[in-house]
Amino acid sequence: MAQLTQQQNSLHFKGDLLIANVSETLADLQKLQLASPLTLDFSGVKEVDTVAISMILEIQRRLNHDYTHPGNMSVVGVPDNLRSLMQLYGVDGFLLN
Repeated sequence: MAQLTQQQNSLHFKGDLLIANVSETLADLQKLQLASPLTLDFSGVKEVDTVAISMILEIQRRLNHDYTHPGNMSVVGVPDNLRSLMQLYGVDGFLLN
């Protein structure tokens, strides 16, 4: 199970971000007010699958939708398994600016 906490303009993820448990994390995410610039911290994440990438893209979409200018977002603390998935899907350059 994943845990999501917000501290000002930072979202901190802990635990496992897997398709089997992402619905709770997405429900928690929908309740949060996101503000740009936003930092996504994945340093507490252990296991991931492709749903983690989808969630990051969804957060970016929300930021872009909520602001007249594209929302500024940074992704930090990326574990090796998530970095490998980002590279596999060709989004590492876009998400890890």
